[in-house]
Formats: sequence, C-alpha cells, structure tokens
Amino acid sequence: MSWTKKIVGGFTYLAFLSISVAILLEVIFRILPTSDSTKSKKVNIDYPIIRFEENRDITKQIGFNFKHINVKHINNYGYASDKDFKKKELQTKPIIAVIGDSYVEAMQVKNKDAFHAILDKGLLSHDVYPIGISGSPLSQYIAFSRYAAEQFSPELYVFLIIENDFDESFKKVKNAPGFHYFNETEELTLVEYDPSIIKKILRKSAFVRYLYLDLQIKSQINRLFKNEHISKEIQTNTNMNFLELGQEAIDKFLHNIKDLTGTSKVIILLDGDRTSIYNGEVIRNMNKPANILYEELKKLSISIQNLDIVDLHNFFLNDWVENGKKFNYDYDYHWNEYGHAVVAQILLEKIKNGKLSIVQN
Repeated sequence: MSWTKKIVGGFTYLAFLSISVAILLEVIFRILPTSDSTKSKKVNIDYPIIRFEENRDITKQIGFNFKHINVKHINNYGYASDKDFKKKELQTKPIIAVIGDSYVEAMQVKNKDAFHAILDKGLLSHDVYPIGISGSPLSQYIAFSRYAAEQFSPELYVFLIIENDFDESFKKVKNAPGFHYFNETEELTLVEYDPSIIKKILRKSAFVRYLYLDLQIKSQINRLFKNEHISKEIQTNTNMNFLELGQEAIDKFLHNIKDLTGTSKVIILLDGDRTSIYNGEVIRNMNKPANILYEELKKLSISIQNLDIVDLHNFFLNDWVENGKKFNYDYDYHWNEYGHAVVAQILLEKIKNGKLSIVQN
C-alpha cells in the first residue's frame, strides 16, 4: 500500500471516528436536560427591543452538573412570565412594569417564584409585567421603559439595579448586540442583532448548547488566558474608570427617569451587598466601587418627585440576622426562591402603603 493511500485511509478513519463521536455526544446530550436556547430575536431599527422567541417553554440548567434544572415559559411578548401581556387598549387593570436584567428574567427560579410574579399574585388590583433580559444595563432599562410606555402605559415602573449595570451602559465597555447604550447626550444608540444562519443551526445542537450555555466554555477559556496577577495600580485605574463611567451612567439614567415621573410613579430597587452581610458586616463595603455608585444614585434621586429608591441592603441584613437564610445559591449569586420572596414582600408592602419617599429602612 502506498503512503498516499495510507494517509488518505488515516484521515478517512479519523473523520469517521470524529463524526461517530459527535453523533454519540449529540444523542447523549439530547437525552440529558441540557439548556434550551432562549432564541433572542432580531433587533434592528424596525424591531428595536430585545426579546425571545414567543410562546414556548424552555429548559434551563444552572451550572454544568444537571442538579438545578428549571423550566421557564416565555410569554406572548417574548419575556419570561406565565402571564401574557395585553396592549393598553385591551387592559382591564393598571399595569406595573418591572424592568431589569437577569434578576428579572430569573432563569434560576420557576416563573411563579420570581418576585414580580409573587407581587402580581398579591396585587389583585394590578397586572405586573416583567421585562427583563440577561445582560441589560441602565441604558437598556431606559429603552425598555420607553417600550413599556408605548405598549402598556404603566402606572408604576419598578427598576431593579445590579452592580454591573453602570459602566456597561456604554458601548466602549460592553457593545453586546441587541442592546441600547448611552451616547454623548442622554439619548440611546442601538447595536443591532441578527443571528447568523450558522448560529441558528448551532442552537439546535444539544451538545453545543451544553458547552456554550451550561459549561460556559467561552468564559472558562477567557479566565484561563486572563492574567490574574493584576497590579494594584492597574486595579486602581480600573476602579476609577468604573466610577467615572458609573457616575455618567447615573446622570443619564436619572435624566431619562424624570420623563417617566411626570405621568407615572417609579420605584428603583438597589440590590444588597449580600457578600458583606454573610461576612457579618453591617453596612455596604465601600471598598467596592459599585457600592459607592449605589450611594451616589440615592443621593441624586432625592429631589425627583414620584421617585422612590428602595435600598434592599438593610432589608436583607435584618432578615439575615433574624432568619439566617441566604438569598442566593451557593453556586449562583442570583437570588434564590427565598431571596425573590423577601423582595416581593418588601415591594408589596411598599406599594400597598402608597408612600413615595427615599427608603433607608
């Protein structure tokens, strides 16, 4: 047998083996409860708001070992909720729009256990519409609020702000497709999103979804090659840049919020510094730049009418002291069912009381 035939035969065998392994892996991961793609839809000037493919149930695995499996329903507007949304001309109750990122999307818990669903159940006088997509920053919250105003005319807007929502409001920091970012003025710039044919095909592969969604191989590779030995000087400069961009994002965010407060009420929820609480600290750790921005946002919001800021930190702290139950999973920092229930009760009492003032607890 000539060397040419041997080489061709070797490559043929390797190709056969690779295809066989790929088919076997695909079969195995189709049997396992691998996460489904949320199937984000096209986002452009004609369809400017990011959302998922509507009216479907999806499986979401939290982690990589199939110990935390959840099934989420995506409603008629493409958001994670068991409640279908109605346009303003079809509504029978006033609307509360809950706007945020992955904490509102709440893939970690069943739809009925998310804080906005508990709020909806406890407020028979209103319908609560959650509009949340993982990765959304403050700038996207403004885009969501304008969309909600156009579609639903909410009586109340509830914004949930997490520590990474500030600097990611600018394209130079994030620039993820499908989202809006602040430009030099208070206006928004959209980065359009159109999933390629290859991406649509890969979404259908259970093994690829496991690698990308569950194992998060892209993040793992980034961590592997990232230099973790960052000098104090570089870290200080990074924190300063975070604070500068965060301050600018707060200014632009609140400037836009004022447009809402002329006709509607607004509540802004600030996530608590849960790590500090678990470590036995009483106040937010002010060595964390995000906590500085939380305080700045509270200070700048005091003069805005019809705006109420609810800082969850002390609520979490008091509950932790009394009950000693964590508000998030040990393997995932998003709120667990208990955390959502605590936040829902805080909001429920706040809304039923009907008072609008800065809440420090």
